[in-house]
Amino acid sequence: MIENREIFLICLSARGSELAERIRAFLGRGEILSWDELQERGLTSLWNEGKLLIFIMALGIVVRKCAPLISSKGKDPGVIVIDELGRNVIPLLGGHYAQVNRLTQELALFLEAHPAITTASDLLGLTPLDLWIKRKNFQLKNPTLLTATMAKLNEKGALNLWIKEDLPCPSPPQEFLLTDNPEEADLLITYEKLPQVKGLQLIPKCLWLGLGFHEKLSENDFEKIIFSALEDLRIEPSAIKGVATLDKKAKYPPLINFLIKHNLKLLSFSAEELSNINTISSSIYVKNHFGINSVSEACALKASRGKLIVPKRILPDLTLAIALEPLQSRGKLYVVGIGPGAKELMTVKALRALLSVEAVVGYKSYLKQIEDLIKGKEIYSFSMTEEIKRVKKAIELALSGKDTALVSGGDPGIYGMAGLTLEVIARNNLSLEVEIIPGLSALNLGNALLGAPLGNDFAVISLSDRLIPWETIERRLKILVSTDLPLVIFNPRSKGRKSQFQRAMEIIKEGRGEETLVGIVNSGSRPEEEVFISTLRSLPEDKVGMHSLVIVGSEAIRRLGRYLIAKRGYERKYEEDLEISFTCQ
Repeated sequence: MIENREIFLICLSARGSELAERIRAFLGRGEILSWDELQERGLTSLWNEGKLLIFIMALGIVVRKCAPLISSKGKDPGVIVIDELGRNVIPLLGGHYAQVNRLTQELALFLEAHPAITTASDLLGLTPLDLWIKRKNFQLKNPTLLTATMAKLNEKGALNLWIKEDLPCPSPPQEFLLTDNPEEADLLITYEKLPQVKGLQLIPKCLWLGLGFHEKLSENDFEKIIFSALEDLRIEPSAIKGVATLDKKAKYPPLINFLIKHNLKLLSFSAEELSNINTISSSIYVKNHFGINSVSEACALKASRGKLIVPKRILPDLTLAIALEPLQSRGKLYVVGIGPGAKELMTVKALRALLSVEAVVGYKSYLKQIEDLIKGKEIYSFSMTEEIKRVKKAIELALSGKDTALVSGGDPGIYGMAGLTLEVIARNNLSLEVEIIPGLSALNLGNALLGAPLGNDFAVISLSDRLIPWETIERRLKILVSTDLPLVIFNPRSKGRKSQFQRAMEIIKEGRGEETLVGIVNSGSRPEEEVFISTLRSLPEDKVGMHSLVIVGSEAIRRLGRYLIAKRGYERKYEEDLEISFTCQ
């Protein structure tokens, strides 16, 4: 993950150093090196340590410096090049495997620069196959086929996928077409050794070995016995996730050494923890000594939380069973506030969530605002009144194993998608990780564009009666008008809802008078943005629509030129301090 990698920013000039400081502040970390400091430290050491390198200089210099060190995909570090004026961000190495393309997009948005991404899948809006394989933690049986398979996906727009029948895999990307014939498959997901097939074989780490053994085995004995058994069973060794055994056996040094050598996990259980596990095999010896029927089967089942695929096999001084762990892991659901429209008003956290997920769900107009950020992802677009459908689709995708973003305009917790999402999850008793990412609300932007009319206490109300009865809205509005608080009005008017706004203005006029100031912001932060100030008497209702935010003033609101401000009482308490004693020449 980018977040966990050490970053070095390497610059050639003072201008480059200034840009590096800005980037470091944006990223919140990173070490800046001048060209001389890089020479002293040595690029080779940084390269071999897998650092993420951001060069701020000409591309040709970087290419000549890095070329002798380039080894292979997966081993080389991520490398980004940015010109000294910050106009172009170029992902040189590690676009997918080091997630450099994602960081390139983040930096380009921050610098208002051009992201010079050249990877075909990103340009064509397809799933990056190498990144998908990495996310799913698949092992490659025949990695030399990866490049050709990626090229075929980019050329044809789809791949045939075969999955072993007993593997409950997460739903694949839309471009992967399921087939029952492994001979026709471009991709094959299996833990078994296959005869010669033409496709790229992906091995999931999904099997747990349950072991019982005598403590006279050496590390070499474990290796010889276990791998010989896997060969007989035609099981790929790279599919083994770990080993499970009794807690009394778990500290046996030869076993520990074997696991370390092959990077396998170890789980250990007490006989009491295994006593309720139903096994196929049984042993009188094990029953008399440990009170359970089978060590190997019970351990494999307990560790995998799945099903037994290989019952106990009795081998020299060792018993072995194998269980399959379900692959249907759950993804994470992000409810992302994308702000009022302009990308520069989107939070960095929202941007990073959108770039990291596999699937994006949202209202079609909101998705169009961010279409350049979500290329290559699964995109599900819905109409305005289909909020429940949006939420259910996003939850479905996350439950199927895909990290998913449910997009909400403005802030998801203010007339947005957050509440409905949590309500549906709770109503259906679902266990799902959810993160709500706040966004800049239209009221924040509207307040800024109008000056500071919300600088003190204020109230917010929506005039949409699609979900709330108009009688309730009118009752609430009358109460709020009597408080003399500035009112922020969301959803004031649309083609099908005109009478509600007219009635609301009548209520406000009755309570506050026709000379009350009112500010209107239409399509804030978008090209068609319009801001104007009026009074209730002269308010042009035809200027108010579904993309409008209306702020109605109070006794404390004053107009200062083109701005509205809420007087907070400074002039009462600090009147003399407000005066500026100097004059500008």
